[in-house]
Amino acid sequence: MRRLLLAAVPLLWSAMAVAAPGDWVKAVIPVAAPPAIPAADIPITLPGGSREGEGWAQQTPDQRLLYNVGTPQLLAWPSHLPKDRAAPAVLLVPGGGFQFLAMDNEGFDVARRLDAAGLRVFIVKYRTLPIAGGFAGFKQAITDLFLNGKPVSRESVPLAVADTQAAVRLVRAQAAQWHVRPDRIGVLGFSAGAIAVLAALQADAPGARPDFAGLVYGPTAGGMVPPNAPPLFAAIAADDRFFKSQDLSLIHAWRSAGASVELHLYSGGGHGFASQPTGTTSDAWCDQYLLWLKAGKILP
Repeated sequence: MRRLLLAAVPLLWSAMAVAAPGDWVKAVIPVAAPPAIPAADIPITLPGGSREGEGWAQQTPDQRLLYNVGTPQLLAWPSHLPKDRAAPAVLLVPGGGFQFLAMDNEGFDVARRLDAAGLRVFIVKYRTLPIAGGFAGFKQAITDLFLNGKPVSRESVPLAVADTQAAVRLVRAQAAQWHVRPDRIGVLGFSAGAIAVLAALQADAPGARPDFAGLVYGPTAGGMVPPNAPPLFAAIAADDRFFKSQDLSLIHAWRSAGASVELHLYSGGGHGFASQPTGTTSDAWCDQYLLWLKAGKILP
């Protein structure tokens, strides 16, 4: 499994180095940590990690990035549902090339939409690549990755997978206390987060198997399907600058294994459209995801 996981990573990183526009890298500035992460109660610490120096940066006025995450946590989104109502849960796994987490675009903003639809939402704050030197070190790291094509250590990839697995186990173990349906726990990954989600699915680790899964602008290639594979939702744009060279062999393999799979291949939308309207049909991905959950009897 580890070999297959790491085989997918160079594709993402090499595509970033070649095709990612540099404007957003130059525009990133340091910002203070939010006075309170908009999550219910206290973030729940997951096993592993002790690194100091976590920092926040701002890509645009409404898009914040979290880097140098050394202590994994599970953030429980404040739910509008009655506290005594058991509901399906979705664990969001943001992307960021394993160097940072896109906390607004693929975390908080998506959580608001899913919460409004009747889901209990959690955000997996997984460990990212260790970066020394504060914001200056982070700015240099993303400049090297996106603009200079410098190879990046893969040491954080297995950590992201382990943290995703630990998060699934924790939500399942605390399902009664957190008013979650234990048979309706899903994961939804974006970009690098989708790579982590797929690897976690393929590992099929005891207790960490979700009941449904989603990959948004993530891998579509590969043939490994876990036993009793959960229903899979995949959404990607044909002009995605990181994954457009991949085929759809993963989708075919899922289907050939007799597992349920739904694919949305949009003609346009690029990469990173989770909460960023592009004026293309990819803007409908979240509505289609919720419709998929309803059609599958996961969401009432």
